[in-house]
Amino acid sequence: MSYSSEDEDSNVNIIPMENFPSDGDMSTWPSSHYIERSDLRWRQLLAENWLKDMGTYEDGVIHTIEKLPDGYCLFERPRGTNPSMFDSFLFGHPSGRYFQSQLSFLPHFLSLVKNELDKCQCKPCGKMKMSEGTAVQGKAGQRTRRVVQPIIDERRPTDAEGPDYWRILIMKLKDKGALDEDIEQRFNFDWVLTHEWLSDYFMKLVLDPAYIPRRGELVLWIWQGLEDGCLMRNPETGFIEIFGNDNKWHGVPNWRAGVVTQIPEDEGHMVNIIEGSDNPRGLSYSGFRLETLPDPVGSDKSYSVQYAYVPLRNIKPFNTWQLYLNGQERGDIHPSIENAMTVMSSWSMVHKFHVIGTWPSARIYCKGIFVGAELLALHDTVRLRPHGFHHDQLKYGTVGEVTDVMVIEKIALYLSECIDDNEEQLAKHFTALISGKVFTTDPSRVTQEGPFQGRNPVSSGGSATGPIPLTTEEAIATFRQVGMGDYGPWYRMADGRTCNVSPHLIVGRCYEPLAAELMFGTHTMSYDLSGVMEGRQYSSQVDSRMPEGKTWFWGDCRVETLGLTEINGVECGLTAAQRENPRKWQAIIKISHGEVGHDLRGQAELPSSVGRPSKSSSSAPKGTSSRPRTGLEHIAQTSKLVSSVIGSVPDTEEDSFDDQVYGGISELGIGVGHSSGEDSDYSNE
Repeated sequence: MSYSSEDEDSNVNIIPMENFPSDGDMSTWPSSHYIERSDLRWRQLLAENWLKDMGTYEDGVIHTIEKLPDGYCLFERPRGTNPSMFDSFLFGHPSGRYFQSQLSFLPHFLSLVKNELDKCQCKPCGKMKMSEGTAVQGKAGQRTRRVVQPIIDERRPTDAEGPDYWRILIMKLKDKGALDEDIEQRFNFDWVLTHEWLSDYFMKLVLDPAYIPRRGELVLWIWQGLEDGCLMRNPETGFIEIFGNDNKWHGVPNWRAGVVTQIPEDEGHMVNIIEGSDNPRGLSYSGFRLETLPDPVGSDKSYSVQYAYVPLRNIKPFNTWQLYLNGQERGDIHPSIENAMTVMSSWSMVHKFHVIGTWPSARIYCKGIFVGAELLALHDTVRLRPHGFHHDQLKYGTVGEVTDVMVIEKIALYLSECIDDNEEQLAKHFTALISGKVFTTDPSRVTQEGPFQGRNPVSSGGSATGPIPLTTEEAIATFRQVGMGDYGPWYRMADGRTCNVSPHLIVGRCYEPLAAELMFGTHTMSYDLSGVMEGRQYSSQVDSRMPEGKTWFWGDCRVETLGLTEINGVECGLTAAQRENPRKWQAIIKISHGEVGHDLRGQAELPSSVGRPSKSSSSAPKGTSSRPRTGLEHIAQTSKLVSSVIGSVPDTEEDSFDDQVYGGISELGIGVGHSSGEDSDYSNE
């Protein structure tokens, strides 16, 4: 917003323009060869002529309007015959035409302030009316002239926060029949703030060991108590307790559940699982910032302010809650533990980057997915639930061993029966699909009847034989984690085909064997199976956000799933202060894309290059609160846990996901961001 640069005195009359209508359209502004120029003189002349038209002009007073009508901006460009001279042009008229002088714009301006736009006789309006139906006779016969006008797509849904990109993609999918394109949402607040950061994050994540806690994950942690001791299993009680440097047992530690909000800047070592770091720069560099998890479905979020930087040895995966909480009475357990249990049966996508679809089905490809407590990413090795598992097995202690793993190749949000109308839902059914090659340490599983059964277990010579394990070189090339051969030998399942599972079939990440030995004292992969399954069962019973009859909650993003309102001391979520004025950040985004204009600067609340605010106008846009402004750099901190808002996007049934889908493509049947999947076993082939 531009203002007069005159001093505030009795000789200056600044006319506010907030209450006057405007037909200005920023989409008609030029994109190149033009630069914005000061409109101070134009505003003074328009004010003088306006007052003269009303008969209220007063000599000896400087008259100026506060700003040009919304959507109008003054530009200049070098004159073609003399580049040292610059000609001015006022853009913003909905016809796409410009005004070259204040006098030519005056008739249109007066029509706006008098609210008589239908009577406007300026040249651009005249040509628009002619194009709308005035017949022009010529030698070639009767014809209707048309002028170039800005494109207005009635099938481009928007809301207060900008374009509804997911709805637009569904409409495009139906119109074209097929879609295959990268996701780019230049005016989506969350996408703009997170896209580049998440791209770099997932690229670097491949290099991190699997046992390192990740941002947004839920973990067990000890605030204090390990400074002068270590965790050991007490042979007398069988519980994991603190064994102090005084050679005495100090009981089971006071565990709590927390969210990882920052990870160390310095690279750690596997020995830090059991020993403290000797980093001279302290825990602010070598430690993890953990914030105690508040009630995800309640209104009290005060636990979020209880945070600390702790070393890796104070942290354990939340999936292992049974192992470490054994020995504590329920009344002694910190409330955050049950808060974390509430979201164990949940999932949310992270960093959506590509869409493929053939009407009416679609897939959004993502770089990661939060399943319960953990973040799973491309190239991770994840442990799969034992075949034939049933929750009754937990009661009788007959749960089988974890023997199967998947190396993740693709993560996708699958939509079927997409809806091309104004309904809130984008499709009738949603589910998450995790795709990859499956391997097992149990050779009998290769030929066992089931979803991953191999059909051709024969040797290279052609004679029937037992399953052939991976060679050492093949195992190294297959698994990203170091030392995976210690779990083996490994055998390919489903004849090496790519298989698809849904989240409920995944137990969690597969840690390096040595890390598992240091954390859990075992080389098996079943150390947390019972805890994960009991946690999910508890979650499906207490998470009130789950629709009736469903056993999973689908959150738009991790912030929604965990019910957070603050991360690292910064407000987050849909109620955060920075979302109260969507026009502000829309303008900031446009400016970052190279657009210019006094109106944009005003909407972005950036200092104007000329002028000052008038006495009569408020510094805050109407309808906004008086809360302190939150800068874009602070907003960016908030969004580092989230991708952008999850909606829906396409993908074909005939693409590289043409293998069988296992783990259940279930009917989610709820609006985007609030669906849950059936906990069925496998889908039909």
